[in-house]
Amino acid sequence: MRFLLMVPLVLTLVGCAAPGLYQWGGYDQALYAAYKDPTKMAELQLKLETHIAAMEAAKLKVAPGLYAELGTLYLQGGAAEKATNLYARERAAWPESKGLMTTMIQNIERRQQAKKEAQK
Repeated sequence: MRFLLMVPLVLTLVGCAAPGLYQWGGYDQALYAAYKDPTKMAELQLKLETHIAAMEAAKLKVAPGLYAELGTLYLQGGAAEKATNLYARERAAWPESKGLMTTMIQNIERRQQAKKEAQK
């Protein structure tokens, strides 16, 4: 009888110790550090670039939102083309993000078009 009561408890504890579905590569700590000290944004960007490259090289799925986060960092730095590329990769990897990523890409394209027209 004791054995039957212990089995669910042990399985519950083992389940809590299992690794998550995705590898985040220290993203949460790096993001917190960057928000706390904005001078660490470049460090966050490098960490994301390195982690994404490692995940792709290992043919593992990149965690949801990481392409988009890196794209936003590029966009804030003025690299709209890189941002668009990363938003498209997020959309392809995570179809549930299609609406948001499509809107982000369209906004970038509109800004670039407006900038070209203003230069004429």
